[in-house]
Amino acid sequence: MKRLSKITAVFTVVAFLATVQAFATHSWGTYHWARTSNPFTLQLGNNLSTAEWQGYLGSVSTDWSASTVLDTSGVGGSGGASCKAKSGTVQVCNRKYGFNGWLGLAQIWVSGSHIVQATSKVNDSYFNTNTYNNGNAKRHVLCQEIGHTFGLSHQTAVSCMDDKNGLFDATYVSPDAHDYAQLETIYSSLDATSTVAPTLVAAAADDEGPDEPGDFGSPADGNGRLFVKDLGDGRKLFTFVIPAPAGNPDKGNPDKP
Repeated sequence: MKRLSKITAVFTVVAFLATVQAFATHSWGTYHWARTSNPFTLQLGNNLSTAEWQGYLGSVSTDWSASTVLDTSGVGGSGGASCKAKSGTVQVCNRKYGFNGWLGLAQIWVSGSHIVQATSKVNDSYFNTNTYNNGNAKRHVLCQEIGHTFGLSHQTAVSCMDDKNGLFDATYVSPDAHDYAQLETIYSSLDATSTVAPTLVAAAADDEGPDEPGDFGSPADGNGRLFVKDLGDGRKLFTFVIPAPAGNPDKGNPDKP
């Protein structure tokens, strides 16, 4: 009986360690912003058209700035109606992009292993419907898309980086301890140059990311949430997607969850 208890204890410890490791490893590849010191400050360009979205951006910026390795700073946006990317920054935008199958996008341009510019988009075609016009859902999506632009992937936890649970849940609107720990891992080593404005050395060409799923590129995961497009010369465009059913969700479903 004692031997059985010891075996059970060993398996319990192994399972626990495996769970911790799974939680603590949710970067996507080795992609990161190049910088010469920590903490560094990443500019979030505010192209949002409503006070509500701007308020959520302020909350999300504060949450991510609790990291020990990075700060975020809201600045005037330069993306315009098309949400054009700007080197060294993350441009944040809302717009009626159509009932095309996504609530939010994070689009990240990389050169080698370095992130050089990014955009985060939220789709008001969905968020203006009764089904998705929910403050928790809006903040969850915005928090997750901005988190992707730091080099984070998804995790299964009570966190805004959970892509399968908690969309309408108030406890899923912010990063958790594992998100902050993963950022510390991603940014544990410094670089000789910077891709962060205003001190960026390796700049990218400002660009517009596609809005239609057929233009995102090739699937880069097994669940239709990450796509990659090869831009040549060592440059790639990654697109993270928070999916939604195509078509107006209020037709036949007039109430919020």
